[in-house]
Amino acid sequence: MGMCGGIVGALSLNTQSKNISVHLSYHLGRITTYALLGFIVGLAGLWLASTHSYVGQVLRILSGVMLILMGGYVLGNTHLLLWFETKGGGLWQKVQPLSKGLLPVKSAKQGLLLGLLWGLLPCGLIYSTLSWAMVTANPWHSAGLMAMFGLGNLPALLSFSAFAQQLNRLKQTVWVRRLLATLIISFGIWTIIASLI
Repeated sequence: MGMCGGIVGALSLNTQSKNISVHLSYHLGRITTYALLGFIVGLAGLWLASTHSYVGQVLRILSGVMLILMGGYVLGNTHLLLWFETKGGGLWQKVQPLSKGLLPVKSAKQGLLLGLLWGLLPCGLIYSTLSWAMVTANPWHSAGLMAMFGLGNLPALLSFSAFAQQLNRLKQTVWVRRLLATLIISFGIWTIIASLI
């Protein structure tokens, strides 16, 4: 919700159809882009792991660090992931003008195309998940992991458009943010320790 809630709200306002297939088409496009990005980083991870024997361990440690940063991002205590978002902003500036011709959305085809672009929005949470996907050193596994990431946040994003105000309040609750951040940071620490054992 923190990652894409604002976008979902904006898309809901810019959609002239109440048809659920149009709303689902955004997410199909977004998840497809995530899977393609996962495939690309999986290829990079495979190449790195096959050319350097120590790279797998380094990638796992990097993935753990990125998860810890993501936990801090959820807490709102660190802006280190914003550096990655700034770097991704260059690509988004080239792609973003394509989205203007797709609004307002009237059909599932427009929604799908907009979703494909949406998947390229600069986002620290996506970048940290991509670092984890790279560790698999397998393009198909990486693509599957990124698709699961997209599917995993689908229920929250679909509910967000229906219950935006209530979910926004829940998202801003201190104990909810702390619980989510603690889980993410713990998984990051576990990833680093497991790679060193």
